[in-house]
Amino acid sequence: MEKNNKKENKFRLIIKSRRVYFPRFRWPSVFTPAIKNVLPRIGLPKLVSMNVGGRIKWIILGTTAISLSAVSVGIVFSVKDVMTNTYEYPAAGANYTELGSGGTLGQPLPDYPGNESEAPQGNNQTLQLTLASGARLSSLSFTGVDAGRTGLTDCLVVERGASNTTGYLFANTMTLTGVSAPSFDMANSEFGTLTTAGVTDGHTWSPTLDSTISEQVVTSSRGSGSFSATDTVVDRVIITLLGDATVETLSYNNVKCSVGGVNFDYIKAGTFTQDATSKFGDGDGIDASDWVLNTSVKYRTGSDAIVEQPITVR
Repeated sequence: MEKNNKKENKFRLIIKSRRVYFPRFRWPSVFTPAIKNVLPRIGLPKLVSMNVGGRIKWIILGTTAISLSAVSVGIVFSVKDVMTNTYEYPAAGANYTELGSGGTLGQPLPDYPGNESEAPQGNNQTLQLTLASGARLSSLSFTGVDAGRTGLTDCLVVERGASNTTGYLFANTMTLTGVSAPSFDMANSEFGTLTTAGVTDGHTWSPTLDSTISEQVVTSSRGSGSFSATDTVVDRVIITLLGDATVETLSYNNVKCSVGGVNFDYIKAGTFTQDATSKFGDGDGIDASDWVLNTSVKYRTGSDAIVEQPITVR
């Protein structure tokens, strides 16, 4: 390859006595007049250089740097705004979908169906936990929760999802301590040891004794999640099962429902204990049962120490 020194200033390549020329590439020259030649003479100090001429590439480079800085600042503040406005767990009014599969953020629940004016400020303040099929948790605990809202039927709920026909919530222990509500109903559940106490405005204790009921033992917390709600105010607390889910301890401590009852289904636990400080009743007298254990509840060992007396939970 030879370099031609003529005016055309080209590179040439000789291939089998044939010459091939390649034009030389060079940056275009752009004339930028000096500011001192454009602006009127105003007697600027000589210390200030007014010649901003230069190649266009430096102008492009500077403009690009400024643009990237502006975009970066915008992204930082956008992310900060999203994070501070996310429905973070475990606040009320959110559905914690597939809890136990690693998620800790909730999605806002839709407004109440029907009479929207009854919902506080038009928002649904339900605390709803949706347990993914196969979810494993070390604990589910609710402490110091004030619940209840006019028009509700249920206040504390454990239920299956619409597409779940076989799933259960398996627990090592389930406890109710200092829980109060106008009514209590449990069905479709199994317990190795069933112990009940407290005060009710009439109760029905009719579970089925079955010596084949298996003791549920959940001791390993490896790879498990957890959830706790403490000192919060909601309208109700709902646990929805998308399939089988496992939890070591399920506890309700000092949970008060002014409206709506307790409705538990599809639970299999080693032990279920309701303590003597729990109170249930709607004031209709002890001849009408406000606390019911249905025959679809099975147990291996049980004891009932519930005291009946007129009581109204408001």
